[in-house]
Parts: sequence; C-alpha cells; structure tokens
Amino acid sequence: MNQPIGQSDPSTTGKRVRRIGCVGFLNSKPLIEGLVDFADPVVRLDVPSNLLEDLEQGEVDIALCPVIDYFRSSEPLVIVPVGCIASDGLTHTVRLFSRIPIESITRVHADVDSHTSVALLRVLMHELHGLDPEIVPYDTLQEAATGERNQNHEAMLLIGDKVVTNAPPTVMYPYQMDFGEAWKALTGLPFVFAVWMAQQDCDLGDLPETLNRQRELNSERIDAIAKKYADSHGWELAEAINYLGNILSYEVGPRELEAIRTFAQKAAELGLIEQAHPLDIYGQSQ
Repeated sequence: MNQPIGQSDPSTTGKRVRRIGCVGFLNSKPLIEGLVDFADPVVRLDVPSNLLEDLEQGEVDIALCPVIDYFRSSEPLVIVPVGCIASDGLTHTVRLFSRIPIESITRVHADVDSHTSVALLRVLMHELHGLDPEIVPYDTLQEAATGERNQNHEAMLLIGDKVVTNAPPTVMYPYQMDFGEAWKALTGLPFVFAVWMAQQDCDLGDLPETLNRQRELNSERIDAIAKKYADSHGWELAEAINYLGNILSYEVGPRELEAIRTFAQKAAELGLIEQAHPLDIYGQSQ
C-alpha cells in the first residue's frame, strides 16, 4: 500500500487523527506531497495569514506558519525544525512591483495573504531606503476577478503563485524588488518565510518524524511533484522545476535559525513585534 512514512489507519488504531495546517501554494508541495490524500494525518490547506489562528484555536496540531507569527502569537509556540520554506537569495515569489523608483515609494498595496512578507517589506524599505510607506491591504485575485484591476497603484507586493499568474505588466511596473534577493544582500543570510510551529508543551508524537521523512523523500522527486502541480497552479513546467528544486530550500539548519533571529531583531526595532524573544525549539530544553 502506498502510504507516507509514519502513516497509520485511525480506524484500526483508535488514535486521534493528527491535523496539519499548510499553505496551498506550489511552494509547499515538497513538504506535504504524499500526505494530502490520506486519512491520518489530515492536511488542511489555508492561506498563510489564517494558519496562526488555526493553530491557536486547536484546529490543527502543527502548522506551517509565517515566521513573524511566532513572535506575534497570543499563545506560546515552539518551532518544529523539520521543514520550512526559505530561499538563500532570489525567492521569485515574494516581489515588490513599482511604477516609480523603489526609493521614491510612499504607498504599497500589499498582498493580504502573508504577514511575514508585509513585515519584511517594512524592514527592507527602512534598512535600504530609510522609508516607511503606507501599507494598503490588497487582494489582487479579487480585483482581477471583477475585471477592474487598477493599474495605477503606485506599488504592489505580491506573494506566492500570484507573482507568476497575476503579476502586473513589467512595462507598467518596471521597478521591482525580490525580497529574498534584497534580504541576502542586506544580511548575507537566507530568509525563512514560514516554518512548522506548534503550541508549547504539546505532544506531537511521531508527527515531526513523519513530516521530516516526507520532506526528505520528496526532495528526491522534485521533477515529479512539479509535473503533478505546475499546470494547476499556473506555472510552466521548467519554471516550476527550477523554483522547487533550485530556488527554494526546505531544511531548517543553523543559518535558517540565525536568519529568523536576525529578522525578529529588525522587526522589533521597528515596532512590528513587541520583542524578539528566544526561539523555543520543539524537543530541546531551553
């Protein structure tokens, strides 16, 4: 039977079904492919900005939350270092589009789906240009659905598949900034956009091992994953293979944890979070 590592049949074990919260973007597939079609664990897909609430309310046991939410959560959380979405330089799918030079921006229509990307926008604009632009919540898909897309927005921040499928024309928005690339130039570090998190003092059982082994298994079949999902997410196949296999990284190591701490420090300096408190890593004593 084709089951992911750690899979069990809840009808025979009597155990509570484990619940995973994850984004539905193409970039998450190497973390969850092989798990989504089974009864246990159940994978619940949502936009990044909703996953923290799902976790806080106990709707899921573990969630791939935006990094900034670790420091904003009303509930104490732990980082479960078995997978993340990161880039060591160019990220391709977190991008600022502007009609005017970046250093002249005063207002950004920002994608409402990601808390981390909006916070990173503020950090980069402050660190690189000494700016604090007005942020206007923006849903590009809703606007596009009405057929009334406003091409007069001064600047737009888009994330995820929308950068590929719904980006504004370059001729109208010639000034662009890739956030992973800008962060690497600023700090020399990768940037971690999302990482697995759980509530503090939880018992995840073998769920971390399941997720870690599934990620390792999927790292050997990136081409197949890209072929399965590229078309439905609006990507060209070659672009999807390069994105999943070369641009993004999914393993949490010392540099990724350092990057999270550095981002938190810069976010705290701007008042985007109350404090950059220490990282509590699941399974490790403080």
